[in-house]
Amino acid sequence: MKYDTKRKSGDCVEKRGNQIGFIVKQINNIYEKELNERLKKLGITSSQCAVLDYLFHTNKEEVNQRDVEKSLSLKNPTVTGILKRMEEKGFILSVPNAVDKRKKNIYLTEKAYDIQRKMDADRRKLDKRLTIGLSKKEVAALSRGLEKVLYNISEP
Repeated sequence: MKYDTKRKSGDCVEKRGNQIGFIVKQINNIYEKELNERLKKLGITSSQCAVLDYLFHTNKEEVNQRDVEKSLSLKNPTVTGILKRMEEKGFILSVPNAVDKRKKNIYLTEKAYDIQRKMDADRRKLDKRLTIGLSKKEVAALSRGLEKVLYNISEP
C-alpha cells in the first residue's frame, strides 16, 4: 500500500506496517538528503553539521576526537574524515593537547560561528516540516518516545 503523498523528489513513501526501525531509517534518509541540500550553500554536510552542533553546545572545556565519536555514536575512521574536511574548510582547528600529545583538542573557528545561525535555522525549518499536522503535545510525546528508543538502542 502506498501513501498518496508525493515527496519533492516525486517518490512515494511506501507503507510497510509497524516496522519502527525501517520507518526511522526512511525518515533519516529523507531528512539527511533534505538537510544536505539546505546546508550545501553553507559549505557543510549534515555530518559536519552534527559535529558543529555538538561543539557549539557541549559544556566540556576541552573536546577531542573521542568525545565527538562518543557523542555522535560514530566510529574513529568516520570522525577522522569528517574532522579533516572541516579543518580543511576552516570550520575547526585541531591543536595538540598540552598534557597528552597523542590527543588533539578541537576548537571552533570564527567561520563556524558565522554559519551557526543559518545552520540552526535550516534545521529548525526541516524539523518543523517533520511535525506538520502534529499538535505540540504530540510533538513532545514523539520527542520523548524517540529519546527512549535512542536510549534503548545506544551502547552502554
